Amino acid sequence: MIRVRGRRTLQFVFGVYAGITLMLTHYPQLTIPVPGRPDLVAHMGLFGLWTLFCCACGWFGPALSETNIWRSGGVSLVYSGLDEWSQGIPAIRRFAALDDFGANALGVIAATALMLLAGRILGTRTGGSGTMPPA
Repeated sequence: MIRVRGRRTLQFVFGVYAGITLMLTHYPQLTIPVPGRPDLVAHMGLFGLWTLFCCACGWFGPALSETNIWRSGGVSLVYSGLDEWSQGIPAIRRFAALDDFGANALGVIAATALMLLAGRILGTRTGGSGTMPPA
């Protein structure tokens, strides 16, 4: 299990990351100045990392427990949808797009699958508890 101090630090880092994510996804008319749609890769990475942080914080139990991973993945998916939807508010001068949400969802799903795999591998080595070894 992650020690309380390390867990609080991780939760603080997640809070900072979530704030930066909110700022970047709602900054008026933010663009990536390269051809094509690199923003879709950015969406996947941004929300994949958001999901990894959310899982690692252990809001719903031990970080690598299936309950924590599934619930964290669900929260991440809902948040990514709300984040994309809220970009459609006219005052923000952005637009919401289904392909952007699809990229968000792919990032969340990939991170959730990675955490489930890590939980199975490390859970087996720790006696099946799915908890992270002491930090």
